[in-house]
Amino acid sequence: MTEPILALHCMLASAAAWRGVRAALPGRTMICLDLPGHGADGWDGTGAYMDAALDVALAATPEGPIDVVGHSYGGCVALRMLAEVPGRIRSLTLIEPVMFAAALEAERLAHARDMAGFHAELEAGEREAAARRFTGLWGGGRAWDVLSERQRGYITDRIHLIAASGPGIVDDVHGILDRLPTAPPPVTIVTRQDPPPITEGIAHGLAARLPGAQVRRLGHGHMIPMEMPTETAALLRNATRA
Repeated sequence: MTEPILALHCMLASAAAWRGVRAALPGRTMICLDLPGHGADGWDGTGAYMDAALDVALAATPEGPIDVVGHSYGGCVALRMLAEVPGRIRSLTLIEPVMFAAALEAERLAHARDMAGFHAELEAGEREAAARRFTGLWGGGRAWDVLSERQRGYITDRIHLIAASGPGIVDDVHGILDRLPTAPPPVTIVTRQDPPPITEGIAHGLAARLPGAQVRRLGHGHMIPMEMPTETAALLRNATRA
């Protein structure tokens, strides 16, 4: 197997999130990039965040078929790639993608209520409080206080990117869902064993739009690639098999 794997991380992480998975996939080339504003990649805030993320992903994508894996927001960027350049994607693995627009209206409204406190704190300039709340909702159950000072600072410094990414995944302003191919490459959608309603709703909504997509269960939290790298690697090995 010579095809590389393009790996797209979740918001508030970096390419390093895939370190464990890459170590568990000897013999496979993994292209692990930093999304805009993350890791070593800067973002000046100009234009739509999803456009900037797509540009970074496409710039890192070699010619020819490629296997793509995206976690959380990275999965949404992967879906945008599928809508824009379907012929370049050999297989697609989406690990708890946060494409909220794919869920049912009731599920989206419930999620909006859950996020209301976060948005209020962010708009009030209470960045650390917003970062603490967001980590509690989407950090895989990790308590804010057990994170290192460096980790808390990294998240707080970038917490505004959550709001910047919202239009592309909450409102689907780029029309991704309407442009997904009717004959997609092999798609695997991964959720935790007992996902919250919004995560389950997204998985069902995407599976309905992607004929032949398989839904798999792994782990018990949102941060699957980091918490279960060996198992994630095994899943990828199967999902990218010719």
